[in-house]
Amino acid sequence: MSQVDKLQDAEEHVAQMREDAAKSAREEATADLRKAPMADTASKAHSSITAPLAQVRTMVNMRTGTLPDLHELAVSIKETGLLHPPLVRATGEDDVPYELLAGRRRFGAMTLLDAAEGARKDWRFTLVDGISKREALTMQFAENFHQSKPEPVQFARAARAIMAEDPSLTAAEVSRLVGAPLAWTRKSLKLLDLPEAVVKRVEEGDLSFTVADVVRRGIARGDVSAEEATDLVEQHTKGEITGGALKLGVGYVPPKPKDYEEQSRKLDEARWAANREDGLGRDADAEQRDWEASGGAERPVAESRAPRIVASFGPDRDGEEPEPVEVAVEDLDAYILGLVLSRVATAEHRSHLGVEGGHEATQEYAFNLHPDRRLTVLRALSAEILGSDPLPPKALRALLPA
Repeated sequence: MSQVDKLQDAEEHVAQMREDAAKSAREEATADLRKAPMADTASKAHSSITAPLAQVRTMVNMRTGTLPDLHELAVSIKETGLLHPPLVRATGEDDVPYELLAGRRRFGAMTLLDAAEGARKDWRFTLVDGISKREALTMQFAENFHQSKPEPVQFARAARAIMAEDPSLTAAEVSRLVGAPLAWTRKSLKLLDLPEAVVKRVEEGDLSFTVADVVRRGIARGDVSAEEATDLVEQHTKGEITGGALKLGVGYVPPKPKDYEEQSRKLDEARWAANREDGLGRDADAEQRDWEASGGAERPVAESRAPRIVASFGPDRDGEEPEPVEVAVEDLDAYILGLVLSRVATAEHRSHLGVEGGHEATQEYAFNLHPDRRLTVLRALSAEILGSDPLPPKALRALLPA
């Protein structure tokens, strides 16, 4: 089979895998939409009312700061009318009988029109019957989340406010109620465990959501104190240390795969079996006994005894395809590691490993590693990259808690 045919087969295989993954994702999304609602909020009765803005109060809203484009919205309401009246609930108070549930920007635009033309008494609102405080917070949360994904700390504080109204709610249930990704909700809530100075840096955009979570885990493990972590974060925001250095400073170590020890042992056993099949006889058996006596610790394998595999290279400059050759499996490990570092890993991953430069630099780094370290680094990188994969393999998704 020619290189072109092999490439075409590989592309077709990848395309099929992507199609299967997309189909599985669609089926999961459909099944999710068929689930029964957790509460009867959506079935609550709605009625149209009119009231002056003075009779409507606003709740503490997740959206803070200046609301965007209010003037343009006010002009639109003046020209075409209020197409979607804001939602309110009854307060039971005579002076301010209504509370705003959703429509903060519309309410702000209506306020601008009142200031310009005089207060109206016939603003239209939609009254939702029987809405609890928890449901009110959830409605505000959901509206803001889907209009413009909020900053993680604001998201966490809003989620915590909802859970405070109903302590029985879990993070998964809050995610379901507002239509937010569960992993995002959990990580956001954990941000509030950080020192307030670090939380402030996240709010101000000086510290990324991901790195902040690494800092939090370092403090929780006891690898660094809250004061030390705060100092490191301040150094990072001032540009004195890199993000990779900050992560190392709080004790971050790329995690090993769950079955790392078992897989390492199996690989070593396979190497010894291959050595015996290659006629290494008594010497291989003696090294096998030494390895077992050491408790299974990894031992370097001589290059001449390393298992080899036949590999084909691409055409040269003249378009000629060279004959296939035998390549040591350790060198293939180095090749794949270098490829992942240059094409898949992020700059942060490479910086963490001390790799600077492009494709040549990553290949040089991979081939300079001891053969027994190459798979370790590759697996650690895979675990890192998996965390940011929006569509992980079905076999790995099945490991996630329900």
